Amino acid sequence: MSNPSEIVFGHTVEGLLLALKGRLEGPLRAKLKEAGLDLDRKLEPAYPNATWQKLLQIGATELFPDVSMNEAQWLLGERFVAGYFETNMGRALQTVLKLLGPARALERTSRNLASGSNFLHVDVERLADTDYRIKVNEGGTYPEFIGSICHHGTLTTGVKGLTTVVESRQGRAAIYRVRW
Repeated sequence: MSNPSEIVFGHTVEGLLLALKGRLEGPLRAKLKEAGLDLDRKLEPAYPNATWQKLLQIGATELFPDVSMNEAQWLLGERFVAGYFETNMGRALQTVLKLLGPARALERTSRNLASGSNFLHVDVERLADTDYRIKVNEGGTYPEFIGSICHHGTLTTGVKGLTTVVESRQGRAAIYRVRW
């Protein structure tokens, strides 16, 4: 379980809300409130990681009820990246990624992912010009979400033939392989 001092920043939660756009009324609103996100109030500056993990599961179930949770988390990650790029922080990041290209964007993954929380640590290992291994200390309940964020964030650079897979998982840590 996550440590109570681990927090996810409000702009990250805003990205998730943008991914859920059009669905935030009715039963989903009540589920989010029960999990710790009251949409009748202004977003908090930060939320506990445990709350964030619940929000991700609720969002994935809401948007993709007919696929496995692993696949739903991947698809949610894709929508999250699109939503996050609509935020002020996300627009700035998207501009930078387009300028960097895939290799330099991946090498900055630790900085980019760290901007969303106070606990995510990322180690990027370059295996070859177009082959990277990304180690994350906290892959979340379902590591596909972070993998999808890395994948779709890197796609922003215009790279062709990108593949991203969850290579392994140990406890809360996850390792991803990114190639093109």
